[in-house]
Amino acid sequence: MSKVTISDFAIALFELAEAEGKNLQQSVSLFLASERQALEDTALRSGRSIALLGAAVVSLLAALAFLSWGIYLLAAVFVSPLAAPFITCGLWLVASLAFLLAASGRGSNGSSSGPK
Repeated sequence: MSKVTISDFAIALFELAEAEGKNLQQSVSLFLASERQALEDTALRSGRSIALLGAAVVSLLAALAFLSWGIYLLAAVFVSPLAAPFITCGLWLVASLAFLLAASGRGSNGSSSGPK
């Protein structure tokens, strides 16, 4: 019959702790690597979306500039060229007011905050 001494028990306990520590270190490394990859993928998708949104905004601003110029030229034909910029500006002010009213009718989470 073999006797297990306290020193044998302590050595076995420390070997077990070392093995568990190595296993935990490997698991944490794998977890961090997968999280890093997921974060990189998310950043890449977000970057593409922001770039496309920026291109859309630039295109929209160019289209609105040409629309304003066309409205100005049309108004200059029918009214005095001095009043044409005021007509164009008045149309943009009405459109801006409509957007502000639509935005003020929304809550902080995007849902309508008015009575139901």
